[in-house]
Amino acid sequence: MTAPTCWIGVAARAHVMVGKADGFVMFAHGKHSAVKQLRPGDWFAYYAPTETLGGKDTVRRFVGIGTIDPGEPEPTQMMGGTIEAWMRRATYLDVQEADIYLLLPQFDFVTDPAHWGMYFRKSLFKTSAADFSRIADAMGVGPQFNLGD
Repeated sequence: MTAPTCWIGVAARAHVMVGKADGFVMFAHGKHSAVKQLRPGDWFAYYAPTETLGGKDTVRRFVGIGTIDPGEPEPTQMMGGTIEAWMRRATYLDVQEADIYLLLPQFDFVTDPAHWGMYFRKSLFKTSAADFSRIADAMGVGPQFNLGD
């Protein structure tokens, strides 16, 4: 069996909380090309720069973590049915939020700490199992965390 891929998604905290409550993930404002990259069993963690989309209400924490459920990407309607978006069903874990500033010095993918924000400009990106484990540990994820070792 192939080890699951680890992903970091970037979204407003309020949007992540809707996904958590309804059991889905969505990336890049619902683009199919983003969500189809993930496979059932993959791990994801959401980093939230703000509370609301485009807001000045700074969060800068990892706010959600979980796994992608079996099944294919599903279309859904947003903005009162005027926009089609794509999602995947997901299972979120109950976790504590983790401050990005405590994790930045530990991340292998952040090679220039002075410009750490540039790494989070994408809506979705892969990360190593080691960096993902650091996020999971900081969020208090216990024995249910398994990268298929």
